[in-house]
Amino acid sequence: MPKEIVQGRYGSLPFNEAIDFFRTKLNIPTERWADVWREGHNSGFMVAGALKDDLLNDFRKAVDSAIAEGKSIGWFKKEFNNIVAKHGWQHNGKSNWRAKVIYDTNMRQSYNAGRYEQLQHFDYWEYQHGDSFSPRAMHLSWHGTLLPKEHEWWQQHFPQNGWGCKCKVRGRTGKQLARQGKTVKLPPKTDIKEWTDKITGEVHKIPKGIDPGFDYVPKKSANKQKQKKISIEKAKPFEPPERIVPTAFSTVKNVNVHSLNSVLDKLKQTDAKPQIEALGQFLAKHQTKTLFVKKNEMARGKSSYAISEQVASYLGFKGVSRYSVLARYTVRKKDKPEGFTSQSFDNVTVKVKNSHNLTKINSEKMLAELKVIIKEGAAGTGKHKFRDGISRWFGFAEAGGGFASNESRFLTWLHEIGHQVHYKTNLLPQPTTDYLTKYSDLNDKEWFAEHFIAYILDRKQLEISWPDIAVWFDDAMKLAIGNDT
Repeated sequence: MPKEIVQGRYGSLPFNEAIDFFRTKLNIPTERWADVWREGHNSGFMVAGALKDDLLNDFRKAVDSAIAEGKSIGWFKKEFNNIVAKHGWQHNGKSNWRAKVIYDTNMRQSYNAGRYEQLQHFDYWEYQHGDSFSPRAMHLSWHGTLLPKEHEWWQQHFPQNGWGCKCKVRGRTGKQLARQGKTVKLPPKTDIKEWTDKITGEVHKIPKGIDPGFDYVPKKSANKQKQKKISIEKAKPFEPPERIVPTAFSTVKNVNVHSLNSVLDKLKQTDAKPQIEALGQFLAKHQTKTLFVKKNEMARGKSSYAISEQVASYLGFKGVSRYSVLARYTVRKKDKPEGFTSQSFDNVTVKVKNSHNLTKINSEKMLAELKVIIKEGAAGTGKHKFRDGISRWFGFAEAGGGFASNESRFLTWLHEIGHQVHYKTNLLPQPTTDYLTKYSDLNDKEWFAEHFIAYILDRKQLEISWPDIAVWFDDAMKLAIGNDT
């Protein structure tokens, strides 16, 4: 039987609520963790002892990648060591331990904050103990506690309830409880203990079983005014850049969610801004994910299997067969495609190499050649002459540097996203038999995906060369964004 994929360590990460929770935080340089107390961590990002803005921003970027791209603890440890070496930072504790604390706490609290938002759809919540190696007795005693979501107990006991705590909360409906014969189950009596901050002398009253500073609900609605005041006193607040593409998984260092968004940010400074913004609306509405993988990882061999659990976690898969996961980024063909997707997928897959680097894309050159391809295609000519006597450029992915270039990886990604947009239009048939590139003459689907690139990046030239098609894509994009399926 197909091997079942084990769920990712922090649940189905990443999901938008978890990503949004982390991205709305302010950077707060602090000497120690307790400088930001309880729900202050909802709106403040800090690494104890990291007082310099550039140091904290590097940690922020690494944690952001871990959450948005589903990066492993092994990857984060390497990033931690690189950041420490870059800044010459002296820190308490051994590197692996310190990296694990930063990774675990931020990943888990972002996950829990996202879960808190999702659980609002359920009337009842059930506390479930995690799988910690050394379980806390109090946390075990709370297992099975079943209360209405409005119950005050959750305000102090919603996980995470301490360092390394892996407890979770499950949502239940009234119908589920009736069907299962369950009723409200109260927790054991809550005893309060006093904890004294040895630095400030301040005494805090904390429920027993909860580590100091963890007796709060991780959620987006937090005391931001207080955090802004602290951040202004200590350092300039961190303003995260706009992210048009919410998430991306990659096995290549310089092809990731950050570099992909940097390309789109540059393109937003051009005439393509309205279409890039519409693209962002589509990606946000349909939560379309991206996989950047190497050729050997597409081959359904050892390298493919090595990343299957990471991909499953990124895609939010739980309890599915490994073959179902492999289908999202592997192919049996000897010649691996540059990219692919499917109507049944909510992701696109693009082939990349270790040498690819999206930050090195020459957007000006890429747009200039794209304009040439549109003009020449409309005139019935192009760079190549094919056996059927037709002259055309083969595909828009040639713009900027050819099929092996950094530009081609971005254009291939946009092509595959075009397929997803087409699916959400319920596969509108192509409105004309004319075409601009040879590849777009293959079938309706490739016609849409190829010309989608021209529409997004140079609608102005498309309107000059093909006015009816430019308007047709306007309508198609509105249809895709508005589709609720």
